[in-house]
Amino acid sequence: MSHRQLLNRSAGPRSLLSLLRPSLTRFYSSSSSVTSKDSAEEVAAEELPVTFVEDDGLEAEREARIQAARNKSRLLPQHRNMLHNTLPYEQSQSWIHETVKYKRMMVGRYGLDGSKVDPRICFPTKQEALERSEYEKVAFPHTLQEMMAVNRKAKQDKIAKIRTREEEIAKKMEKLDQWTADLNARIAKKEADARAAKERKDRLVEEVRRHFGFKIDPRDERFQEMLAQKEKEDRKKVKEAKRAEKEVKMMEKLKKKTANLEKDAAKEDDVDEDKK
Repeated sequence: MSHRQLLNRSAGPRSLLSLLRPSLTRFYSSSSSVTSKDSAEEVAAEELPVTFVEDDGLEAEREARIQAARNKSRLLPQHRNMLHNTLPYEQSQSWIHETVKYKRMMVGRYGLDGSKVDPRICFPTKQEALERSEYEKVAFPHTLQEMMAVNRKAKQDKIAKIRTREEEIAKKMEKLDQWTADLNARIAKKEADARAAKERKDRLVEEVRRHFGFKIDPRDERFQEMLAQKEKEDRKKVKEAKRAEKEVKMMEKLKKKTANLEKDAAKEDDVDEDKK
């Protein structure tokens, strides 16, 4: 019988509810049984121990994703390793990484464990030790004692040179007053000579003007000729005066020398007389 027939046959709501009650009872009982079954399974699952399936590939991939997410600096792997004070490369990337110099540098920087390098590479080979010994013999031929002696002598020579220089400076400082006086005397002499030359020139100009007996332009040829003649005569007079002064000095020297010779001769005569 269909639901429409049941609804048509029903006299009222009470009769309809009585007809639908068995179906609703079966529906709710089935749903409650399913819900109770699911809850029972959840309780059983909570009571059971949690187990994980070990998969190395998935774990490594998961760890790689985590590390990639952590790396916010965007540095290259080798640079990030250097920042964390670890070996930049796990495997050699260039021929430089296989050189002895590079490996020794890695040992010195990251230690024996961090560098993953055989520590025996840090020690020189027999050939290297021989070459180093020959180089030291050529570069450093002297022993330590000899170099110390050379250094000591160099210091002593330097100190002696400084002392000599200081003594020379002290001696020159003692003569400083005399040098200053001599310099002032030379300056005064030059100034006196300049004044004398100017006075002589003025005197000659005045003599030329008195010679003509009237006012004449100094640029006149007659004035220039007379001035040149007066200068020539004046130079001749100065020269003769110097010659006369020189002769006087020579005569004085001869007189002194003659007197000294006479004294020496008199002393020799006295000695000869005493010997007799």
